Amino acid sequence: MTNCVGYNQLPNEEEFKHLYSVKSQQELAEYYGCNKARIRKWIKIFDLKLRTKGGGNNRKYQIDESQLRELIEKKYSNQDILKILNIGCNSSLNKWLKKYNIKRDYRTNEYKKYCRKVRLLTEKEYSKYSNVINPKNLPRTLCGVDGGYQLDHIVGVSECFYSGVPVEDCSSFENLQLIPWKENLNKRVFHKNNKDNK
Repeated sequence: MTNCVGYNQLPNEEEFKHLYSVKSQQELAEYYGCNKARIRKWIKIFDLKLRTKGGGNNRKYQIDESQLRELIEKKYSNQDILKILNIGCNSSLNKWLKKYNIKRDYRTNEYKKYCRKVRLLTEKEYSKYSNVINPKNLPRTLCGVDGGYQLDHIVGVSECFYSGVPVEDCSSFENLQLIPWKENLNKRVFHKNNKDNK
């Protein structure tokens, strides 16, 4: 942390006095990466008036609920929200989130979870049955490599998902084939266009 001050050192006096006028002790502790005991020690050294317990810096945050909800829904990070709303520290932000009962949605949609599981099981199936799927040991490559092939699901992943096909069946070696990368690319484009036209 760039604001850290060595154990036997003092922060810049002018900066500290300014920050003390606009920040709470907790915020100062987070800013300098230390505990509040050191902050109180510096307050005494710089001959500043110690605020009464719970007095903070007498600022009254008033955060608009709809604005905070919008920022959370748009996936802004806590650090970005602190800057946008001029909130001093994470603990203050968390209090407002709790007050308005706002929670982040960390869920991955079901289709993405399905695809992730299919990818993992597909590679396991290929490792186990590569001699069946790829008896000629053709090279698996990325798009654009001459003579390259890619592993393909005969019945596409999206079709399996929307048809309610279990992950295990979609990933089964019986649903896998090796095809030239151009053919696989054209197949993906075709399915995407069909989906967009629905």
